[in-house]
Order: sequence, then structure tokens, then C-alpha cells
Amino acid sequence: MHEESFQESAGAAVERSVTLPADPDAVWEHLTDGTLLGEWLEGTVEISPRRGGSIALTPETGPVSWGTVEEVVPGRRIQWSWRTDDGLPTMVEVDLESVETGTLLTVRETLLPWTITGLQPQWLGNGPLEALLSAAA
Repeated sequence: MHEESFQESAGAAVERSVTLPADPDAVWEHLTDGTLLGEWLEGTVEISPRRGGSIALTPETGPVSWGTVEEVVPGRRIQWSWRTDDGLPTMVEVDLESVETGTLLTVRETLLPWTITGLQPQWLGNGPLEALLSAAA
């Protein structure tokens, strides 16, 4: 038996908490072992659970998500940022807390700010503004 709550937070974030009837070490193993995490996320997961490590999810349906592990506090917290090739980047934070009935697992996913890099703005070089300035000169 488990209890759960769901909350949508301001600032493009979703948070969900659930109390699991398992000790924090067992839950931690499910978060840091790719096979076990893949069962939860319904896909194939490759994860290197260390700061700067990689994470990739190939779901049963839908696009691949890939990213970087940002923070690890063994047995208590793991955080990663990820995205799909055509999707928006998000930060996933997973916190564990030992409670009398097992482990309180809280997952928060937040939309990250993003920019497109590597493209030259149209107002530089031979874009429309450059043509207008040349014609006015």
C-alpha cells in the first residue's frame, strides 16, 4: 500500500510524492541501476549515477531523452537535466526521505530556459537589415 500526492507548481514545474513500502537503500538502487530505472520509466535506461555522468532513456514509445547527471547525494538525492532532440530541456530532481512506513519519494520536473546556439542572427552579415542599411547608404 502506498500514499501519493500530486501538485503542479508555478514556474512550469510538476512535483509528485509517493510513500513506498521499501527502505531508502532499495529505492536508491532502483534510481541508479539502469535496468531497474528502466522498469519504472518503461524503457531502456543507461545511467552513470555520478556528477557529470550521462543518462539516456529509450522509451517503449516516443523519442529518446538524453542528458547529464547534475547532482548525486548517495541514498538521498539525484538530479539530472535532459531533453529529446526536438523537445524542451527539463531538470529532474528525485529526493528520498526515510519515513516510518518506508520511503517518501519526491520527483520534481522543471522546464529549463533554453536558447538556440550556433546560428547567426539575421541582423548580422547579409540579412535583411544589412541590405536595408546598404540601400540607405
